[in-house]
Amino acid sequence: LTYNTNILKGLLDENDNNEYYVFTNEELIGSYAIPISNNIHLTTISEKYSRMIPRYIWMQTILLIYILRRKIDVLFSPMNIMPILLKFFNIRSVLVIHSNLPWLYPKDVPGNKLKLLIQKLFTNLSIKISDKIIVDSKTAKKELTRIFPTIIDKTIDIYLGLDKNRFIKKKGSVELLNNKIDINKDKYFLSISGAWRYHCLKELIIAYDNFRHEYKKGPKFLLITKNTDQQYFNELNEVITTRNFSEDIILIEDIDSDLIPLIYSNADLYIFSSYCEVFGFTNLEAMSCGVPVLTSNKSAMPEICGEAALYFNPNEPADITNKIVNLYLNKKLRSKMIMRGYKRISKYSWQNTCAQTKFQILRSHNN
Repeated sequence: LTYNTNILKGLLDENDNNEYYVFTNEELIGSYAIPISNNIHLTTISEKYSRMIPRYIWMQTILLIYILRRKIDVLFSPMNIMPILLKFFNIRSVLVIHSNLPWLYPKDVPGNKLKLLIQKLFTNLSIKISDKIIVDSKTAKKELTRIFPTIIDKTIDIYLGLDKNRFIKKKGSVELLNNKIDINKDKYFLSISGAWRYHCLKELIIAYDNFRHEYKKGPKFLLITKNTDQQYFNELNEVITTRNFSEDIILIEDIDSDLIPLIYSNADLYIFSSYCEVFGFTNLEAMSCGVPVLTSNKSAMPEICGEAALYFNPNEPADITNKIVNLYLNKKLRSKMIMRGYKRISKYSWQNTCAQTKFQILRSHNN
């Protein structure tokens, strides 16, 4: 949603000579704030196509008919798949791939195995027939082209952006979970991460508990997550209940997004422990709010964060604990990382993302 919202703002231009046709689900129209103009045409997709299999059928049939009838020159698809038959009608296509997880760690993708097989099949075909592929980092390109060597010349890495007007240092007080934590009064470490197995949240919880064994009066741990994998979510809760400092591990689901910048701003540390990530928004959001960042040394994290973060092996709780101790207790290092974070985020803007993406779409059309 973050990508689509920001990319639409930058791509749709009511003052140029291009005609834009936007296809989106009914419930997302308000989120995208699509401008009304003579050259911007909106088509809403029925709610009955919101589930994966019906959506795939819609894309391979109804969407294809729409494209042919409207004589669309280039299809831009930010959702990993596209109509497979486009290639036979000489219609150019630009595909965006936001995750390499299905190929690198297929066992970590939860859900119905048949659906996952269908999803992977259509994504593989879409990758092979698309004219251009956009990925979110150089690491993502390296990983994907290792799996599909023939696509290297048509794959372009374009960094995502950051809403620096939204993610700024803020002051305020909010009580969460029936007074279990007051973000203005309590010290806390923060992690915002879906409950996916590859996010290594169990290892992070164990690392925090180990830290508290050494530092009995240390900060609480606030984990904001989504129940994206029921089995793993249950395992997380089980791990929390067996910890000695379980009362200070606060797990919150689906918090109001308007509170997130304030919650970042009051954190002592931000910790992100994924081992498969093509960009990692939350590290940059934390930096933008003036919070020192500890993050995984895997996948794209070192590329995106550079010298503005301290790194750990997400599979090793002892390493995570050591890095927490290092950054939390060293005030000079904390200040240095905060300043590096402010500098690092200047590399990322949605204006640049949109400009580069639009250039690739127009270039695809002209070729």
